Amino acid sequence: MIGTRRFAITATVVLVLATAASVAASFDIVKGEGAVVLDDLAQLATGLLATGCCWWTARRVTGPDRRWRLVTGLGMAGWSTGQALWTWYQLVERRAVPSPSPADAGYLSIVPFAFIALLVIGSFRRSDSPDALLDRRSRSTRLVLLLDGLIVVGSLFVLTWTTSLRGLVAVGNPGTTKFLVAIAYPVTDLALLVIVVVLSADRKVVLRPQLRLLGLGLAGLAASDFAFAYLVSIQAPEVPPLANAGFVIGPALIALAALAPVRSPLSGSGRHRRSWQWAYLLMPYVPLLISSVLVVRRTLIGDLRPLDGVEIACGFTVFVAVMLRQLVTLVDNTKLVLLLRESESTLTHQANHDPLTGLANRALFESRLDEALTRHHRDGTSFGLLFVDLDDFKAVNDLSGHAHGDAMLERVAQRLRQCVRDTDVVARLGGDEFGVLVEGVEGPEKVAFRVLDALGDEISASVGVVICADHDPETTASSVLKRADKAMYQAKRDGGRGLVIHP
Repeated sequence: MIGTRRFAITATVVLVLATAASVAASFDIVKGEGAVVLDDLAQLATGLLATGCCWWTARRVTGPDRRWRLVTGLGMAGWSTGQALWTWYQLVERRAVPSPSPADAGYLSIVPFAFIALLVIGSFRRSDSPDALLDRRSRSTRLVLLLDGLIVVGSLFVLTWTTSLRGLVAVGNPGTTKFLVAIAYPVTDLALLVIVVVLSADRKVVLRPQLRLLGLGLAGLAASDFAFAYLVSIQAPEVPPLANAGFVIGPALIALAALAPVRSPLSGSGRHRRSWQWAYLLMPYVPLLISSVLVVRRTLIGDLRPLDGVEIACGFTVFVAVMLRQLVTLVDNTKLVLLLRESESTLTHQANHDPLTGLANRALFESRLDEALTRHHRDGTSFGLLFVDLDDFKAVNDLSGHAHGDAMLERVAQRLRQCVRDTDVVARLGGDEFGVLVEGVEGPEKVAFRVLDALGDEISASVGVVICADHDPETTASSVLKRADKAMYQAKRDGGRGLVIHP
């Protein structure tokens, strides 16, 4: 690994040289056999460069960052071996490369190693995401990822088969081995690219720059694989060097992935993260749309030849995967709506209730008092307000500790609830102060006596009572609370453990 500035310079040089080699071989800057030599040697050089960068940087890191570099280096070593064999056939033996050949084994050897490298990168994830609740991976989420990958691979394989691969197979009338080698390139390329897109949408992956450069390198290799297959399927007389540009630039990008510095886990703008999330959300539908457009085009131009077994099998698999994905998504969305409603209800309860006793808090109590006062002014509905304050509660905390004091507050709350109806409101107004709102009864003072009896000799309390029976337009919630508070302090001055009814 190198610093950010040196990496930028190195990346520029490597990409310029790789691009220049492809351009020189493709646009007759270097002509004839020289273009073939330049093209083949450029591919071999970038492959060896990627191998060397992976193994060189692996010596300087540890853990998952070391493992993905080691296995990627092994994959690129295999790929470079395949390219060396290809170059030998073309430049030394000067004959067509047989298919299948040992070169295919070398090229395809990158697949298992790239797969392992992507899994290692995907497993190296942050655990301190601010969206930890939303980032949890449930079983259904993993199933959706699997179905997305199946949809993408199936759709793109149908597209590849229809446009080039079927023709490629038909041209050679291959046996089993040749057929398997022919389809191995597009299938494995598509599978690796799907993994890259899925991991890129995960905000908790640490090695994001390395993942993206590695993914771009694999995409370059895949692009040239598809171009090569298409040219062979249409029986092109030769493969132009431009079609091999991905074989030059792809390994160069993999080399840069090994050289890229590791960024801070929190780096990256929110807009950039959202763009990758949109890419992940659209991932299963874009290739499906492209394949559908291809089918519509074939229908419009009258190309209605019978579907072969590969198209039928892939089409049916993609259809089933889409249906299952929509079903799983529908179930997950339903669960999410229920979870959000439950969370909203929980938050609302927490905002309006005391966390220790579970009683209504002052805000909710004052809101219910306003409502009772509105009905009192409008309909003449009477109500009573009790202001309960524990006597000498500070001494309880000082002598026995706050844990004992909290336990006493919980007992008081439980006994207050037992003294009133479910429609009445019991609240903890703060500290050791409680409020009771009793509506529609003629004797709130009876409730006050029940409260004192329920508290018993164990807990001493002073109670102030206000009864609002007669209509008074000047009465407000604030004035009622002040009268109840005044009555409670009068009870305390009288010695406590009693009640006073405010006139």
